Amino acid sequence: MGAVASRELARHLDDAILPELWRRRTQLSDDEMVSMYDLVRRALRAYHPVELQALGEDKEELVAQFIYTKVLRLAPGHSESQACPESAPSNSYALCAYFRRYLIDCLRSASHQRNVSMENEGMEQEIDLHAHALDDPVDSVLMDYGLDERRVRRAARDFIASLGGPEQVVLAGSLGWCSESKGGLSAVAAEYRVPSYHYRAVKLGVTMKKTANAEDFSNTKIGRWFSDVLGIEIAPDNRDAILVALNLLAAESSALEMNEAA
Repeated sequence: MGAVASRELARHLDDAILPELWRRRTQLSDDEMVSMYDLVRRALRAYHPVELQALGEDKEELVAQFIYTKVLRLAPGHSESQACPESAPSNSYALCAYFRRYLIDCLRSASHQRNVSMENEGMEQEIDLHAHALDDPVDSVLMDYGLDERRVRRAARDFIASLGGPEQVVLAGSLGWCSESKGGLSAVAAEYRVPSYHYRAVKLGVTMKKTANAEDFSNTKIGRWFSDVLGIEIAPDNRDAILVALNLLAAESSALEMNEAA
């Protein structure tokens, strides 16, 4: 298994146990607390929101404070009764949104207002904008690109509509409504009689050669959709936004099949 696949598997495993641990976060055993601590650190390792620069503090220290006060609720005054099981983040993206909300709270606190001018360069308006977007963890990832979930879903529907029938099947067999079919994409292509399905998958961007790089993906149809339509450059720093947009593309592919079935 490649390094990228291993990281993705680890992320999915973390997402699977995160909600359950979160709901019991005031009653965890010592081993579970260590697991929760490591899980949160992994989720936030590659996350660098703009608020970190405004605070000017060490990220590791802020992450530790976030885990201590907001995740494990160990700070004085955070009683068990204050925990909200219903608000458990469902995945690592939602956890990033929770961390960003914490950073915004830090910016708003009196101790940090002494060090950060709320008037300079519209900082106050910027913080209000971030706080509003953080009500939705998906939008919190997309907002830096001038996007939200509604706009990406609409763009995804337009993109799918622009594809030919065989390519729509390849997309569905890779990301969408039949992506978990037994036998994988090859079985789906055989069932729907899609010729040259592997070639179509490479051109579309749902299958990449082992030697492929970011530039190769940029030249696929999905890659050009990211850059030309969504304005998201294919780069490591944009990984979170790319994954969110791919998930929304997959969701729209699945929704298309359900609508047709209805």
